[in-house]
Amino acid sequence: MSASRWAHGLGARTTHRWAAGFAVTALLAFIGATGLLLSNAIMLPGAGFVRLVLAVFIGPLASALSAVVLLHQAGRLSAPAALSTAASAVPACGLAALSAASWSVGFDEADAGLARSWFGSSTLLFFILGWVAGTASLVAPVTSVLGKRGSPPRLLQSTFLAAPLALVLGALMLMAPMVGTLGAVVLLVVTLRHGSAQHPAARRETVPVAARTRTPTPAWTRRRDAAAGAAALLTLIVGLGCAVFALTGSNWATALDSTRAMNLGLAAGALAAIPATVAAGMMLTPRFGSVMRWSALTCCASLIVEAAAQLLGAGHPTQWPLILVAATLMGFAVALPFGRLIPGGRSLRIGVTAMLGFAGSIIGLNLVAMAAFIAPIAAAALVVWSLIRLSGPGAKPSQPLVRL
Repeated sequence: MSASRWAHGLGARTTHRWAAGFAVTALLAFIGATGLLLSNAIMLPGAGFVRLVLAVFIGPLASALSAVVLLHQAGRLSAPAALSTAASAVPACGLAALSAASWSVGFDEADAGLARSWFGSSTLLFFILGWVAGTASLVAPVTSVLGKRGSPPRLLQSTFLAAPLALVLGALMLMAPMVGTLGAVVLLVVTLRHGSAQHPAARRETVPVAARTRTPTPAWTRRRDAAAGAAALLTLIVGLGCAVFALTGSNWATALDSTRAMNLGLAAGALAAIPATVAAGMMLTPRFGSVMRWSALTCCASLIVEAAAQLLGAGHPTQWPLILVAATLMGFAVALPFGRLIPGGRSLRIGVTAMLGFAGSIIGLNLVAMAAFIAPIAAAALVVWSLIRLSGPGAKPSQPLVRL
């Protein structure tokens, strides 16, 4: 009975700030782990262990605790169920980290031709124990989501559903760190908006700059759409040529090998994507506000840096640092529009948007690497969109969004 009262007392003191704090901790852990992995710092002694602790223990555990607090705040988990779920998540994440560390040690020992130590041979044991603990931690949330309570048959059914879910979540955390980062971002945004909804007095109407400016005339709108379509068409034509050169340039330019042809094609393709990026910013600004101009400008800067990195060529010592800079800029280009979803004051928005930008650099790394091949596809879609708008009746100007 005392444990139940203690759980209810703890549950009464939890607020959305707890969930936000856990989400921020998870996001910083995943960002730190990614930064270690992608930089030369991973070569420092102990850096691999730190990355493992951040990515496989602290990040997933903080995400789990944030989700538990949100479920409790929403009334989906009782205080005792939330406490038991949080308590079970600690050994689940700890055993998952031990499983990953054991596998890493065993791999290094086998690679060096050494005899397997007890720790390096215990991967399967840690994995099974972690799976059991993860299943136990998910029983209460699964029962709550399914709306099933109480009886042993229903708890058994929830256990059977929680077991594969624990396996899937564990595999995603171990093998796809991007999933953890995106999950922490979603948790942070949901938590902040949930907290804002609980305090209506703190909510204030936010009108984008576009809503306070003069509404564009239909003639100006048509000229803008036509210019955007022309820019996108330029990217489509030139971008296709760059993509073809990146893949086949070494076949018809005998002075180049395949690696150099790929570098030159990717560099030219990144630069060719700039007109379509500017066009997208032009067409989206009346709808989403001036933040789209900053997003497009940041994206263009990222593409220029990526082009410089590819021109340096594979193996150049500066290429990888420049690619990381380009990825970070692309991450901020993606994050800036989502900053509008963050409630609260300017300082909170800037801080959260900065974290979203660094988290988005994981996605940005993939975008800049494939920019030469993504740009023609995006440009084709933009050309079609501009033609649809130009052929529409009256070409009505877009109405800016007003977010509460």
